[in-house]
Amino acid sequence: MAIVPVSKVTLYGTAHQKDVVLDSLQELACVHLVDLGQSSETVRPKTNISAETHQALKFLRTCPIRRRAVKDEASFQFDEVVQEALRIEQRQQQLQDERDELTLAIRNLTPWGDFRLPPASELGELRLWFYIVPHYRLRSLNDHHLTWHVVSRDHRFAYLVVISATEPDGMPAPRVHLDDRPLSDLQRRLEEVEAEQEDLHWRRVALTRWNQLLSRTIAVADDRAARQRAAQQAWNDPSMFAIQGWAPQADTERIRAFARDHCLGLTIEAPSASDAPPTLLENRGLTAGGQDAVTFYTTPAYRAWDPSAVVFVSFSLFFAMIMADAGYAMLLGGLVFGFWSRVGKSTGGLRLRKLLLFIVITSIAYGVAVGSYFGLSPTQGSILHKLHIIDARDTTLMMQISIAIGVAHLTLANLAFAWSRRWSPTMLSSFGWIAVLLGGLALGFGKSGVEPQAPLIQYGGCAIAAGMIAVLLFSSDRPLLTLKLRDHGGRIVDGLKSLTSITRAFGDVLSYLRLFALGLASAQLAVTFNELTYKASCCVGIGSLLAVLVVALGHGLNFTLAIMSGVVHGLRLNCIEFFGWSLLDEGYPFRPFCKKAV
Repeated sequence: MAIVPVSKVTLYGTAHQKDVVLDSLQELACVHLVDLGQSSETVRPKTNISAETHQALKFLRTCPIRRRAVKDEASFQFDEVVQEALRIEQRQQQLQDERDELTLAIRNLTPWGDFRLPPASELGELRLWFYIVPHYRLRSLNDHHLTWHVVSRDHRFAYLVVISATEPDGMPAPRVHLDDRPLSDLQRRLEEVEAEQEDLHWRRVALTRWNQLLSRTIAVADDRAARQRAAQQAWNDPSMFAIQGWAPQADTERIRAFARDHCLGLTIEAPSASDAPPTLLENRGLTAGGQDAVTFYTTPAYRAWDPSAVVFVSFSLFFAMIMADAGYAMLLGGLVFGFWSRVGKSTGGLRLRKLLLFIVITSIAYGVAVGSYFGLSPTQGSILHKLHIIDARDTTLMMQISIAIGVAHLTLANLAFAWSRRWSPTMLSSFGWIAVLLGGLALGFGKSGVEPQAPLIQYGGCAIAAGMIAVLLFSSDRPLLTLKLRDHGGRIVDGLKSLTSITRAFGDVLSYLRLFALGLASAQLAVTFNELTYKASCCVGIGSLLAVLVVALGHGLNFTLAIMSGVVHGLRLNCIEFFGWSLLDEGYPFRPFCKKAV
């Protein structure tokens, strides 16, 4: 669990070496390049690969049926494959739009039958007007002196045609606009469209045999474009060039060997205070799964800290408290193990798999602790009943637990922020906020009992006062040991501004009540569906079927909502509340200059 330390490396060489060095450096794949170009204007690299080519490859890769890959490049025509794939995609979209239009027109025209509108000259000044009228409103037409006829009926409506020179007034239903083409023509055209769609599908399937060669060609072109961008980022002189970037300190020996092999000059420097290096997160072991949850929202600054392990544990705990059911957790575990091998096919998938496994274990443990199994409680005297140690129906207890977790989470955030500002006086302001949070918790617990707890109230008040004084005095970056009254006055002003965050701290702590509220909602829904199932099963015959439907649909819906709430609100408490107190500076990710083509 760490942000990988990096060094600034600069390579110097003669101008004729530049292309070879860039190609070899791209194979080395451990340097995040820095722009040293003298020109402020960025010239777009020349490359034959456009966004349309990537679109064509994506279109072929998403084909549900694929042909065996061809590896011989002799018969591979890159441009023809790309253009054919794009033509098929565009034509398929056009046909799908036409098919949707035809399907709607056929559905609207079917009750009227297969007919062709007569030419306007045959009816003179008369026109045909079409209406769909509810049966109970047909009698109102007797008051109109109109010529009309009911074409067909269904259980709700009558489909009638009115013959009139102008659109009739006072009709009991709005006018219906029908397609001018006969129903038989629409059906014939729909068959032609579907036949062409089928032909295009198999032409697309035939093109999938070039996926591997197309992907390789695109990767080579992208690598060439990346080298062109790297050449523009280099410092260029008629006789020399220089390339600068950031590299992990563990790779400095490889870079030294690279410089010796290519007869290059090399300087390696530690990051200075004015530098803003990229952030490279490297997490191994069980808690590596928290890394993707962190980078999903932000990238920590290089001089900040890596919260992956904390997010790994806290997100799993929050998810478990929101799901609040061991039965749902075991069902989630079954889904995870069902997709276990499929998820673990990439490095990111392996990290995600660890996170999912820990979420399942934590959710089962919390579900056993609250004694909920698909909304059912364990029987008296059983082992599961003895493990039921938290009464989730005790709202006071659950609110206190949620508030205590929120204070602990934000306290940890301030400790982490204090560590990132160690040896600076501003570190003391983080300890001040910790005192305010813990003091507020003690004060709240002291006053929320049946009888006020004087020691807790006294400790809470003193802690809040001491914390606010620390925030007031040490929140500023201005010099502390100075004789200038202006600087001391500025420190007080900065401290007063920081104290306005007291309302934010209060709101952030209360935000953790969502753990209690969502967990209670999930548990109550499960109980409600169980009661409905019991009532439905009391009916003879169809009652059993209704009971099965209530169990499947009710618990399925509740299970889905629990997962969605656990992910959304679990991430929110980490990415908004926790990061808001611990990661004030945002960085940018480390992206090595490397090759895609293998």
